[in-house]
Amino acid sequence: MTEAQRKTALERIAELTSRNTDLNTIINVSELWNASIQVLQNIITENEKTIQELIKVTDKRYEFLFNFKGGGWNSEWAYTLEEAQELARKNYSDPKYRGVCDPDYSTFRVSTPADYRNLMSMFY
Repeated sequence: MTEAQRKTALERIAELTSRNTDLNTIINVSELWNASIQVLQNIITENEKTIQELIKVTDKRYEFLFNFKGGGWNSEWAYTLEEAQELARKNYSDPKYRGVCDPDYSTFRVSTPADYRNLMSMFY
C-alpha cells in the first residue's frame, strides 16, 4: 500500500463514519421514515463492513527490510514503503553514517520469514 492509497483509505474511513452518524441520527429522530429504516440500516451495515476492512488495511505496520549500499542490512517498521524509506532517511542522515550506512532505497521490501531468517543467518 502506498502513502497515497493509505491517505485515501483513511479519508474514506472518516467519510463513512460521518455518514453513518448522520444516518443513525435520521433513524433515531424520524418516525416518518419507517419504510426506509431497513434500507438505511443496510447501508450502515455495509459502511461498517467497509470501515472495518479499511481499518485492517491501514492500521497494520510492516517490517521493511533494506540493504545498505556499502553492505549490510537493517529494517524499519512502517505502514507504507514511502514511510519506511523516510524513516531510514531520517535515521541515517547523520554525517557519521555517510559511506557506511547509506540505505539503498531500491532494496526496500516487506519482510518475509524466509528473507529474515536468511539475513539473520549472517550473524551465526
